[in-house]
Amino acid sequence: MRDVCETTAAPAMSRRRMLAWCVAAAALPPALAACSPGSGIGADDTQALLALADQARADAALAVAAVTADPALAERLEPLRAARIDHAAALDTAGGRTAAASASPPAPDTADVARVRDAVVSSARAASDAVPQASAAQVGLLAEIAACCTTYGTVLA
Repeated sequence: MRDVCETTAAPAMSRRRMLAWCVAAAALPPALAACSPGSGIGADDTQALLALADQARADAALAVAAVTADPALAERLEPLRAARIDHAAALDTAGGRTAAASASPPAPDTADVARVRDAVVSSARAASDAVPQASAAQVGLLAEIAACCTTYGTVLA
C-alpha cells in the first residue's frame, strides 16, 4: 500500500498538448476582440483581408524558395505552403477579389527555415491585428489563420 504522504510526479506535457495550448493562446485574443457587434465588410476590412492574402502568397513563395535551396525541407514545408495558398484563396474570396485578379509575388532568391518561421509568425500577428476592424463573419477565418501560422511558427522553431 502506498504511503499517503508519498508524492507522485505530474505527467509531462506532450508536444501535441503544448501545440494545442499555443493555438488556443493565439486564437483567444482575436476571438475576444470580436465580441463586439460587427456589420458587413467595409473598405478597411476589404483592404486588410486582401493584404493578408498577399502576405499568405508571399509566405508560400518563401516556403518554395526554402525547399528549392534545401530539398530535404520539402516534407516539413509542403503542408505550410498548401495551407498558406488555401488561406490566400479564402482571404481573396472574403475580400471580394477573384483568383485571376491576384498576382503571385516574386520568388525570393534564397530562404531557410528561420526566414519562413519569421514570416509565418509575422502573418499570425497580422491576422490577429486585423480582427478588431473585421466583421463578425470574418473573425473565424482570421482566428484560423492566426492559429495555423502560430502553430507553424512553434513547430519550425
